[in-house]
Amino acid sequence: MDHTTHPKGRHSVTQNSGNEPASFVWIIAAVRRDCPTVKATIHHIAAATECEARRMLAKDHVCFFAGRIRQGVSNA
Repeated sequence: MDHTTHPKGRHSVTQNSGNEPASFVWIIAAVRRDCPTVKATIHHIAAATECEARRMLAKDHVCFFAGRIRQGVSNA
């Protein structure tokens, strides 16, 4: 099974209704481009899509997807 991220990134369209986009906090590990040592830091970014979240860091960082947390959902 291929788990490679689609070039447009992971999207946040809800699986049930498909009407409203879900809200996520994307967890992205990133390394600064100008850092002489490879030291990853974890960033939590609120965005509709993975692509949008990466775009916020891409200028200064090399990004690696780590996870996402769906907002506004009660699992109780």
